[in-house]
Amino acid sequence: MNEQLAFNLFDYFPTHTKKTAVASTSQKKLLKNYAYDCGEELKGARKHLSQIPKFSTEWLEQVEENPSEAFQMVCKDSILIDFMPESLQEYGFTSEAAYGVKLILRKVSQRPEDSIEKRSDFITALLDLQNRLRECSDQEKFVATLMEIKEEVIKGDRSRYPLILRKEPDLKNFSYWLSLGNSFVSLFVSRSRRRTLPGYKNLIQQAFSEKGADWKWLQTKGKGASRTNKERWERKIPDEVIRMSQTPSGVNNPEDLIEHYGFRGIQFGRWMEDAAGKFHVLCSGNAWADLADILSIPRKCISIYGKLGLAFGSRGSGNASAHYEPLNNVMNLTKFRGGGSQCHEWAHALDFNLFSFSHKFTNGKLLSVSGNKPGEYLPYSVRTSFSELMKEIKNGTGSKKLILPDPFPKPTYRYRESIVSLLEKHEFNINEALLCVKDRYNCSTKQLSEIGFMYCQMISERTGSKPEYILIPTDLSSFYLDAAARGAYWKRDHELFARAFEAWIEDELAKRGMTNSYLVTGTTFGGPYPQSEERDSINDAFNHWWKSITLSGILHDEKLWKS
Repeated sequence: MNEQLAFNLFDYFPTHTKKTAVASTSQKKLLKNYAYDCGEELKGARKHLSQIPKFSTEWLEQVEENPSEAFQMVCKDSILIDFMPESLQEYGFTSEAAYGVKLILRKVSQRPEDSIEKRSDFITALLDLQNRLRECSDQEKFVATLMEIKEEVIKGDRSRYPLILRKEPDLKNFSYWLSLGNSFVSLFVSRSRRRTLPGYKNLIQQAFSEKGADWKWLQTKGKGASRTNKERWERKIPDEVIRMSQTPSGVNNPEDLIEHYGFRGIQFGRWMEDAAGKFHVLCSGNAWADLADILSIPRKCISIYGKLGLAFGSRGSGNASAHYEPLNNVMNLTKFRGGGSQCHEWAHALDFNLFSFSHKFTNGKLLSVSGNKPGEYLPYSVRTSFSELMKEIKNGTGSKKLILPDPFPKPTYRYRESIVSLLEKHEFNINEALLCVKDRYNCSTKQLSEIGFMYCQMISERTGSKPEYILIPTDLSSFYLDAAARGAYWKRDHELFARAFEAWIEDELAKRGMTNSYLVTGTTFGGPYPQSEERDSINDAFNHWWKSITLSGILHDEKLWKS
């Protein structure tokens, strides 16, 4: 029978801490018994990053070691944090010029496209724009600067076309302006055939009018002021770590994570107290023991046989509770929010390292197996079962919730009577009628939406009532549709895989009467995880995939992972 143990972070702040750690000669070790770095130094920590000028080339190179973190950190608000149009009055700006600056910045995208090159261009362009706008204190300077920018943006836009670029290669020097987004570029480059006032001229007129005078615009609420924020999911962090398991971890200090599990280095954040370090070391060790037990793999396989580094509270930023860095092959769990996310991050590590393994570690790009074709060195059975797993994760019979506009849009196509009559045949149940249409006819999601609008109009004319939403049937899983509704980040293949992996592991723990809420928790409470019959089907696919991995022996032979 498994014994239940509870661990709370604040239990580890006693007046006196028993010294159980092995002696070390390092200065840090002399000061702390648990929260000290050991093994190989893990590059890219915040304590390293803070020494580099923010948004410099070197800073971006360090941040890009974790693309998810780079996506969050490189944004308009963070770059322009010290440049607010509302505060320009104290720098001698006229009200109209400051308002013009505000209108220009409003046109800049909050984030660039999700790539290393675009983020680099975005930083360059936004810092350039900021420096130029700092000098636009009156109408004459504002207009002159806008004309300079217009000429450069036009050149940047021309660089999109290969034939033109071949003749004028210098145009490439201005392409960074394009990273600020279509709304910004359209101020200066119009693709409309209608004879309307160019965007930049309209902006100048608007800024230097009554609307921009006397700082009255400071009292005007922005467009989105009254909007309610979209509900945002946050990982369920356990108040205390609950563990039900008979498996001893063998971990009493950071060195034990290296000795027993093979991590190449252990790292702690600058502000990680020794008591908090003890909590994370012991809980993490227990979680690794349980994961190795559930997956029936050697404990050294947890670190991918020495390829992984493990950090606690030293590399995170923003709201992320944890993250995995493909470039550095490092997992980071934050000080207060890391509990419950260890399984998710290990899934990322396995996903990316399997891809490198499939290419015998000769691949240049660090990619995931979940979203890319693996190399030939990954056994065929593992490849095919993984492909089936990803299909199970993404495909299904989920329905997309469509909020109905008012008024209903008019159909662009006159649908045959057999489709129209299906609504009445299904007793005016729109969702059932749409499901029948999908089964009988080869309709796109757009066509099904239009038919749904038509059915709503028919019901409205018949009863006078209007439903708030309808469900559009798809060939996608509810899990995938939920992720897509949350945003582009959530529906990435490697994120879908990691969340489905979490759910599978939590269910496997439950089957054996085990619990470890530091390893994984909260996947059964809805949110961005598979549920119900879909979850069962995905779990079956995971079991089939893992059986193929086990039979192949690739995770049991350390020699195969020595690149």
